[in-house]
Order: sequence, then structure tokens, then C-alpha cells
Amino acid sequence: MNKNKATILVVDDTRYNLQILSDMLANQNYHVLEATSGSIAINLAQEYIPKLILLDIKMPDMNGYEVCTNLKSNPITQQIPIIFISAIEDVEEKIEAFAVGGVDFINKPFHLIEVLARVETHLRISSLQAQLLEQTKLLEMQNHSLQKELSNLTGFDWALYAELQKANDCGEFILFYQPIVNLKTDLITGFEALIRWHHPERGIVYPDLFVPLVETTDLIYPIGRWVLKSACEQLRIWQQHFPNYIDLTMSINVSTKQLTEFNIVEFISEILFDYKIKPHCLKLEITEGTVMGDREHTLQILYQLKELGIQFCIDDFGTGYSSLRRLTDFPIDILKIDRSFINNDEWVIVKAIGSLAFVLGKSIVVEGIETIAQLNMLKSLFSSSLRDCYGQGYLFAKPLNSELAFELLAGNQSFTLDIATGNEL
Repeated sequence: MNKNKATILVVDDTRYNLQILSDMLANQNYHVLEATSGSIAINLAQEYIPKLILLDIKMPDMNGYEVCTNLKSNPITQQIPIIFISAIEDVEEKIEAFAVGGVDFINKPFHLIEVLARVETHLRISSLQAQLLEQTKLLEMQNHSLQKELSNLTGFDWALYAELQKANDCGEFILFYQPIVNLKTDLITGFEALIRWHHPERGIVYPDLFVPLVETTDLIYPIGRWVLKSACEQLRIWQQHFPNYIDLTMSINVSTKQLTEFNIVEFISEILFDYKIKPHCLKLEITEGTVMGDREHTLQILYQLKELGIQFCIDDFGTGYSSLRRLTDFPIDILKIDRSFINNDEWVIVKAIGSLAFVLGKSIVVEGIETIAQLNMLKSLFSSSLRDCYGQGYLFAKPLNSELAFELLAGNQSFTLDIATGNEL
């Protein structure tokens, strides 16, 4: 280390100690700053950013602990190593020195050789830490560049994968909840849990930008378990708070990889027990692709879960290639009609799917209801089976955070609509 470039701030209200320490350090070619009070020390530290501070504790205007706390709370000075020098013998006071951010403690009366050795040691440590930080930043830049190049070659977004790993570790995922309404009673009967990524820089990131990658990698296991646990915990809170919603349901999307996860049945069983959730209040939404996969293995897992009393729903039904035979083989309770049929006014297909569901003894959930005209059409198509018909869409409510969903339940809102005027009654 080039000592000519190392600035050290010495803080002591005793002129004799200040002079001895300053002369010793100057003789070793250090640049020395002197302060006889805490306030002067703080000003000098902020202006010159010394490499190290030797700090007395007992001073009249501001003690050393207060000075250290001030410097450590300031981003400009918080990385400066501080060595306390004091005649204090009390062990608790010494512990306090380290608690507020000190890196070392030297007793008075001090030996100059000891002071110099400790100063040089901590300057070296500080220098190595700074080099390590620079190397870490350089490696992160190189890693980002390599990930980008690898993504271009393989088509896999490694940078996003790394971001999602960090997001999971830092708890950046949150759940929103969209109500599901029975078309006979016009009352909320449940919610669908929808994941969002609360990115520290980009804000709310919607699932279509990250869920496809999650579902094809090992990230689906920790994130999927978090979703199941968090949604059931929220459901229990609502059920306990609102007696009228004791049978409120929670619909949660699960992927094929999740169903093949080791101990998934045991995990879900523990959640139901821990949060005292009635099994029929949990609805697991699977895709048509799930029932098109490994038939025997999938059947085994689904029936084990079904024995717990859980309900199953096929999500976005009609957009894939489901075998109708599998609708009877698999323990499916609900068909969820994809929003695309509603948006495109394909009411013949909607009617056909609904009729099929009712014949097989299943209920339906219609996604994407956004207008009163669409709701009226659905009620007209299924007028004799409305008790088994459920709706979901912006006409009722967009996905809500837990606080807004709580307020919606607190209002005990009925979504009864006046067919003629389109106004809520």
C-alpha cells in the first residue's frame, strides 16, 4: 500500500494523545487529519473520506459511539473502518463499540507499535475488501454478458432465470386474488390466486413474462409451494374473519411438474391441516396438457389428492386437445371455459362445453366476463343450470391484492345486475 495516499483521521479531545498519534502516523508517511470533538470529526470525515479513523470514546460534545453511529448511517462514510481508542475497561462498553460499527478496540495507555500494527492491518483488510468488491462487480458484468450470449445460443433466458432465483430468495413474489361468482346467487364463492412479481425496479411484472420459464425449470418447486402455502393461509384468514364465507374456496394453478414432485400429496395434506382448511375449499387448476401426459402416473397422484377431498378444475378448457375419455377417467370436478370463446362471441362452443360438463356431473367457470351483455347471454344459455355456473372477469372485479379483496368480502357484495339497465341492484 502507498502510505502517501492513505488519509487517517485521529479524533481525541486530549491534545497530548492527539499529538502523539498524529506524529507517529505522519512519520510513517500517512496523511493525518486531526479532530478534537465529535462534530469536527464528522465534518472532516464527510469532506475528506479518510481510509481509517482512530476514535476516542469519552468526549464532551458527542461521545465516540454517537460519532460512529452517525458515520455508519451515512452512505458516504459508512464503509470507513473505525478503531476505538479509550481507557474504558468495562466489558459492556467495549461490546457497545463493536455493536455500533467499530472494527477494533485499543486500550489506553496505548503502545505506538501496537497502534501502528493495527492501523496497517485494518487498512490492508479494507483495501482487500475494496478489491473484492470491484472483482465481484466485474464478475457480475461478465456473468451477465455470458448469460446473454448463452441465451442467444440456446434460446433459454439465463438472465431471467437468475433474476427469478433472486426474486424467490428475496420474497419479491406476491399474490393477487380475482373473485369467482356463482351465476345463480350472484355472490362470491371463491377466489383464484394469481402470482405477480414485485420487481424492485420495474414494479409489478405480470405472469406471462416469467411463469412460462418458472414452469419449465426447477424454480417451479419452491415458488409453487410458496403459492400453495400463501394462498391457503390467506383463505383461512378470510374464513375466520367472515362467518358468511366459511366455505369460501381458493383456486390455485398447479403445473404438471408440480404434480410429479416428490411428497406433493403429503405437502398439500400438511397445508390443509396447518391452516384448518376444509379440503373441498381448495381447488387445484390443471391444464389440458396435464391430463394428456403420463396417464398412469398422473392418475395416481390426482386420485391420491382427490382422496383428501380436494376439487380439480381443467383450466382454459377447449383450447387444447383433451380426450373426452379422460374427462371421465380423471377426477375432474370443474371445466373452466377459456376467455377467448367469450371475447369472440363463440356462444355455440360455450353452450356445447357447458352442456357436456353438466351431463358429466361437473360444474363450469366462465372466464373473461367483461360486459353485462356477456353475462346475460350466459344466464340465458344456462338458465336451468345456473347453480353449477360460475363467472370470473373484470365485470365483477379485476385481480385484487389481499387488502382490497378483504374489503370486497367485508361488503358482502351481491353482483345482481339489472338486465335492462345494466346497473347493479
